[in-house]
Amino acid sequence: MSIRQPHRHSPHRKAATGALTSLILLCLAVHGRSAVTADAWVSPATGRAAPGRVLRVFAPPEHDWLPGHRGVDLELPHGAPVHAASDGTVFFSGTVAGTGTVSVDHADGTRTTYQPVTGTVSAGDTVREGQVIGTLGRNPRGWPGVSWGALRDGDYINPLGLLPRPLIRLKPVDEPV
Repeated sequence: MSIRQPHRHSPHRKAATGALTSLILLCLAVHGRSAVTADAWVSPATGRAAPGRVLRVFAPPEHDWLPGHRGVDLELPHGAPVHAASDGTVFFSGTVAGTGTVSVDHADGTRTTYQPVTGTVSAGDTVREGQVIGTLGRNPRGWPGVSWGALRDGDYINPLGLLPRPLIRLKPVDEPV
């Protein structure tokens, strides 16, 4: 009577290994794509990769017709310069429902919008990353700071996701925990 040893490379194990490898490659591809895109973006409040203080977070509605917050509000004092988040072409500069608005189309298909902004640019102008595109006006609804929105392929995205991810370093612990 012989004892049959399980084969190390069973079909189930091969399938699981293949699926795991595919998942890892997909994650690397997605991360690599976002890292390439993210290097070309800055915060409209700071003109740098760091966003500054976030006053109100991205909270998209479940459906387009429901209320929600389709961007982020960044701390910025009235009259301060507002910067283009990346290179692009000004799509709109004017007033929408009593609120100063500037919208910029970017090469990757993203459209960013800045409110309440008194634009110093006009539709059709080419802008560079970090260029001042206007000054922060007063929001008719009383919200503080600059509202920064981003639209890609018809969907609102979190504009903070356009910025490079911060490098986080943990301080070593001097004493054992």
